[in-house]
Amino acid sequence: MHNQKSSYINWSYSGSTDMSFGTGATTSEKILGYGAGLIALAFYSYFFLMKIYPWNSWQYLLASLLAFDIAGGLVCNCLNSCKRFYSTSLQSEETSITVRLLKRHWFFTIIHIHPLIIQCCFGSSYIGIYGIFWYFALQSSAFIVMKTPLYLQRPMAMLLCLIALLFNSYIIRALNGFEWLIPALFIKIVYGHLVQEEPYRPLTEKHLNHSSN
Repeated sequence: MHNQKSSYINWSYSGSTDMSFGTGATTSEKILGYGAGLIALAFYSYFFLMKIYPWNSWQYLLASLLAFDIAGGLVCNCLNSCKRFYSTSLQSEETSITVRLLKRHWFFTIIHIHPLIIQCCFGSSYIGIYGIFWYFALQSSAFIVMKTPLYLQRPMAMLLCLIALLFNSYIIRALNGFEWLIPALFIKIVYGHLVQEEPYRPLTEKHLNHSSN
């Protein structure tokens, strides 16, 4: 009961545009987002230092950037501040073409070409089904969620993430060093970004809003 009383639902926001954490993100929300990215980065730093995989230095750097983006984005897209930012229409101050495009769910999804990058840069050959399969599986799953009634979006997204997890584990062999990435990518996009949920905010934010008015 304490947690419920310390939060409230707020769809409105203002301030400097933040496309990573959502405009108006609290310090705690930003710490969670950065923390997730840094945990993934720490793993790949360890892989580099121990030479776990037969990669070149540039491949370790690329893998680290991809891991930071996916892991950090997974948590960020689940933040209430980010849910609010991407589930509301453009604000009057949001005039940037980048913001306009990224607030379109279909555009946000198609630019996540991570499986294609991994296939090209880490696969045994440039011709393979890994990248193409997972990229179009992600687009198809996103399309399904976007066409699903709101009250079924969350369970539908979870079902699609489960299917992706099973395929990643038993059907489409994951590339070494990226065994975790496809399930995380699906959670980031299919659930985290696309599913509309009520944006709970700390009660202190409500007090700040009232005081500013």
